[in-house]
Amino acid sequence: QTRHAPPEAHLRARRPLPRAMNTRETLRKEELERFIASLSEYRPAIPDELVRHYLARSGVQTNDPRLERLVGLAAQKFVADVANDALMHARLRAQATAPKGKAAKDSATKMTLTTDDLEKSVKDYGVALHKPAYYADASHP
Repeated sequence: QTRHAPPEAHLRARRPLPRAMNTRETLRKEELERFIASLSEYRPAIPDELVRHYLARSGVQTNDPRLERLVGLAAQKFVADVANDALMHARLRAQATAPKGKAAKDSATKMTLTTDDLEKSVKDYGVALHKPAYYADASHP
């Protein structure tokens, strides 16, 4: 290639991928297409109307229900991850405050999820949660 070759010239000069790479890439495309097709049948826990509202508020305009479902599915995963992490923080807190002689089973069955647990969980995801000083479950006076 010369110094002034068009930018797409290097793309034409590349050798084709080995057959195994082409097959793997084809399988990935087929899996992706099946996944996208299955989104039209799946109903995420977050309603489509709510997803559509927040997409519109953030400036995304689409008529593709599959995109709305994909965003709803991603939001559902995020909420599930945050809830799972908050539960882990609540369990750790319960174990730390449980009396020494008390069985672990009792502390596991009587869990109370507090805003503090949620705050620690969302902090791991880069979300700052600030509650007002007068909030009902405030642990500090």
